[in-house]
Amino acid sequence: MGDLPTGCRYRLALMALAGAVAWHAPAAADWSATLPMFSSCDAAKPPELPTRWRAVGLLMAFRQDQLDVGEFVYDGTLPAMRATVYGVVSGAVDILITEKDTYLLFGPYHSPKHCKSLGHRLRVPAPQWLAEHPVCLGESPIAAQPVQWWQTGGFDPARYWISTRTRLPWRSVFLTRSLDPAVIGDYAMSYFPTFTPLPQTNLRALRDLCAGATDHEHAGAAAVPTARELMAIPNAAAEAERQARIGELIPGLSHGGCRHTIKAKWPDRFVTTMVLTPIRFNDHPYSALMYYDWSQAETQLILPFQGNPPVLQGIISLKKRVGYRIQLPPRGNGACTADLPGIVRPDWMTVASCECRGVIDRNSTLGPDVDTQILSCPIKAQGQRVMWNWYTTNGQPIVFMEAQPEGSGVFLADYHDWLAGQTGQAADFALPNACAVPPRPDDRAAGPAQPTFSNVSCSDCHTTPW
Repeated sequence: MGDLPTGCRYRLALMALAGAVAWHAPAAADWSATLPMFSSCDAAKPPELPTRWRAVGLLMAFRQDQLDVGEFVYDGTLPAMRATVYGVVSGAVDILITEKDTYLLFGPYHSPKHCKSLGHRLRVPAPQWLAEHPVCLGESPIAAQPVQWWQTGGFDPARYWISTRTRLPWRSVFLTRSLDPAVIGDYAMSYFPTFTPLPQTNLRALRDLCAGATDHEHAGAAAVPTARELMAIPNAAAEAERQARIGELIPGLSHGGCRHTIKAKWPDRFVTTMVLTPIRFNDHPYSALMYYDWSQAETQLILPFQGNPPVLQGIISLKKRVGYRIQLPPRGNGACTADLPGIVRPDWMTVASCECRGVIDRNSTLGPDVDTQILSCPIKAQGQRVMWNWYTTNGQPIVFMEAQPEGSGVFLADYHDWLAGQTGQAADFALPNACAVPPRPDDRAAGPAQPTFSNVSCSDCHTTPW
């Protein structure tokens, strides 16, 4: 099924809703955007990884940190995996994982000289990443990449985006650290610009080299160390070739490019469509339309849809200092609740002290054919928690992701269409009659405070009472 015109089917859903919430459908607009749509999976059988494969990953951490680049070589006939990880700013580690041991490799990547045993710390990845009750949610492209959306259950829930062309992973997301696949599961989100089968590997020779290792390294207290923790062990040869290898693995990626970027800022008015991925695994992604008007309507209106054909699931209206939501039947009763933070600030990336972690030159495998900056944004009053954001260097959003989310709601947004300078009519931003204006937080006569998702951690990005 193709993209859905925003001036067509979604308006019918809103008109059907009008009687229930005393709200009108948005007026016709002189612009055109498309709502990203899901089609059913052509091949709903879980994709199978080859017996031997090589992957390159762009790796984003769960906590505030630099970007990492990984090269992974797997051989299921042994089984064993080599994971070589380079920090875009600093640090490098070369790991060989076998059934019996985990080794650190030292020396140049193509000719390691010796090994140090860590003991049986990490385990070889399972032959199939999607072995635990996988479900294909549908097919929908991301940044022109045709992908299937898969998720798993079990002990380490994960989401995988599988290329419909190769039937191999293109992106992974973990809600918390996963021990399988090792090293890859250390990261909240990973993109795989390269993922290919191999006819053979050199892992048998590396395993034999390391089997005779007499050196042992037991640095750190972690029973199952992360790749970044292992980078604390000096590896002079890997560090010496780090920049050159990053250039080979992901051409055009650099941290130095951040010096020439301007921190992204939302325009005063825009319309965008996107796919929103919920935190809860029993909920499917949403296709969403968003109107934004900072200075006049002072409102951010989000309309989420699910299903095929799409059905409006509710209304989210973020005003200054407070946000409203209506959840429609069958999941809700159509009541309006004022329990969200207010509209997002246009300069939220500056206020929240977002930091550029890397710039990718034009690279159609990882994003649109424009230069892209990748930013990490700390979450106020929540320690090292972080949000990852991809923007073109001219300010167009590509992806937003909140690492290690909790509760319910949405943690991932893949942007589709983006129309800066345009938005809805003034009447489109009016609240439904079901929404009563809440009392001010300092109004003691209002009685006990109502439960809310708005708190001080939201105040760098959203307008809130704090």
